Amino acid sequence: MAARMEGFVIIFSKQARSVIEAPGDRSKIILRGPTGSGKSTILLERYKYMVEKLGIPSEKILILLLNRTQSLEWRTKTLLERSGNIWRTSYYGFIQGEIRTFYPIILKKCSEIANKRIQPVFMTFETAQYLVSKAIEPRREAKGVFSGLTSFTDRIAIDLTSNLVKAATSDIPYYEIGERLYSALEIKDDTRRRIFSEADDIISAYREKCLKLGILDFGMAVDLYNNCLLKDEGYREHLFRRVEHIIVDNIEECVPTEVDFIEFLLPHLKTCLLGYNHECGYGEIFGSNHEYMKQKLLKACRIVDLDGSYTCREYMYEFSDMLFENIRNSKDLKPKRKTGIEREAPVELRSEMLENIGHRICRLVSEEGYKPQEIAVISTYADPVTEYVIGRILEKHGIQLKNLARKSRIVDNPFSQSLITLAHLCHPGYGIYPSRDDVKALIRMLLKIDPVRSSILAGEICSQRPFAELPDVEFPGVVERIGYYNIEKYEYIRKWIREYKEREEPLPINEFLQKVFLEILISEEISDDDVLQAKKLIDSAQTFVDIVSRFKNMNPNKGFLDMIRGGIKAAESIFELEETLEGESVILSTPIAYLSSTLKSKVIILSGISSENWTPRSIKELTNAHVLTKTWEVGKIYTEGMEEEHQKHYLATIMRALMKRCGDRIITFESNLSANGYENTGMLSEYINEMLQ
Repeated sequence: MAARMEGFVIIFSKQARSVIEAPGDRSKIILRGPTGSGKSTILLERYKYMVEKLGIPSEKILILLLNRTQSLEWRTKTLLERSGNIWRTSYYGFIQGEIRTFYPIILKKCSEIANKRIQPVFMTFETAQYLVSKAIEPRREAKGVFSGLTSFTDRIAIDLTSNLVKAATSDIPYYEIGERLYSALEIKDDTRRRIFSEADDIISAYREKCLKLGILDFGMAVDLYNNCLLKDEGYREHLFRRVEHIIVDNIEECVPTEVDFIEFLLPHLKTCLLGYNHECGYGEIFGSNHEYMKQKLLKACRIVDLDGSYTCREYMYEFSDMLFENIRNSKDLKPKRKTGIEREAPVELRSEMLENIGHRICRLVSEEGYKPQEIAVISTYADPVTEYVIGRILEKHGIQLKNLARKSRIVDNPFSQSLITLAHLCHPGYGIYPSRDDVKALIRMLLKIDPVRSSILAGEICSQRPFAELPDVEFPGVVERIGYYNIEKYEYIRKWIREYKEREEPLPINEFLQKVFLEILISEEISDDDVLQAKKLIDSAQTFVDIVSRFKNMNPNKGFLDMIRGGIKAAESIFELEETLEGESVILSTPIAYLSSTLKSKVIILSGISSENWTPRSIKELTNAHVLTKTWEVGKIYTEGMEEEHQKHYLATIMRALMKRCGDRIITFESNLSANGYENTGMLSEYINEMLQ
């Protein structure tokens, strides 16, 4: 056994203690165990022991974690008295830091970077998507590129950007992506070949232009790190001196190049401690490769097996393993005890199912004694509608619902939306017309007037010609709409906008947003959250301007507003994440977002188990995650039978992991019809029904 929780005291087994207290020699250990077996706890305790007892400098220990939620967990538990700088990061974060520090080496080795005087800029996924879409649009309009596809340009841009990242993290040359995908198709024709050739051309042009200007997305950064820095002898020697120990959690979810990096370091490390959940590997659809990791790392380290799971009860452990075997290997296992699994009867409509979930949660809290934070709702469709329907019912009973999976669009925040609406009003030359609803929300925020008057005034503002603007106070009805006490403030805003539009050159959008925030929106009533949202928006704008301004034929200011209108998501700060994970709220999440967090719950509610969304398809018009990976045999055909096997493996894996995060009970809900009114025919419901009969 690994670690057992009794109250607030962690009790370790003799086996776990031997790992934690191992001397600082050249030991290489993999902790192998299922979900909840204590791997992460041992990794944390080992780090503390190394720093506090063995006196190893924290700067010599590289901690590689899966995501920001894990980083938050480590941040709160690694503030030690004897600790210096804590080298805690994700694989991508590590690569970014190394490229920034050792960029001169890259400039010497990479002839594709033309401007040697600038520092590298790293793109967000949204910015990369925007640039790719801008490369697609003119070709699609002028040359009919992708004429054989039904997808919108934004969807195509997402797939192409993802392909570039998956290829780079699997060490596949970018120019082989299209041919690799095409050769795996069951049905081939000239139209499909042309589509993949066009995709390669766009990726090549996008990559060439970005590298020339020193702009890097994740895929390019990985490519430069592996082919420039890691091949430089001076850098390698410096790396070996800095990294004496590594701690890595969830190695089963590592992308192939991260696996290669760990393998590359192993001979030069004093110690290595890796956490390995042999029952997972659900991230393959995003680029990880469980099989490749096993080939490379399992034989290179001593394996310490951890048994059992301390995050679920024995009956849940048994049920989860049987469900896995039934789904993955077509077994017909029946649990001896059906304790802890509750099936709610199917209803016709999804909306009724969501309402039933809300009422069931209320009973769990008010009648059965569960705390809100002990309950999680897992839905493959954790969208705003799901959040609203369940959250509205919970709110009536004083219970909060927080969506772990949803990253709000920037325009969903009223304060951020007001900043953007003012940007539209002040830049008529960009041709982005604000909607009446947006102007109405702005007026309500600025002047604090009722919805009816603000709506009428918004209509008058939007009807001005040639562009929307605030009419003079002499305009019929304006004073009546805003009220006499608001005339001075209204005139100040109107004059401010007029004077700004008379400028010879508009400000960069990030400077404009900062000016608006300080000179118009800031007040005594502003909340800390409003300040945080404004800062996030301004920071996003500055990053976007820094990147896009390097492209001479693009207007970064208009581009940012276009991207916002297209629904860019707001980056979640570490403080908001901490509030979500530690608050007293019911959690709503998708399966992957929940499993990628450090959460565990006493009650897990599975929503819509008859939905096909529990088994997402890998095959799409322009991508296939299983083909764009290191272990795929080039020229092999990806069949529909393979797709079905991958779907079953994915479902079996995530269900086993979810159940082993559940302390007391699983409650399932389903509807006969989907949100779109189609009949649900997903397989998960059938497997659970058969086991409970």
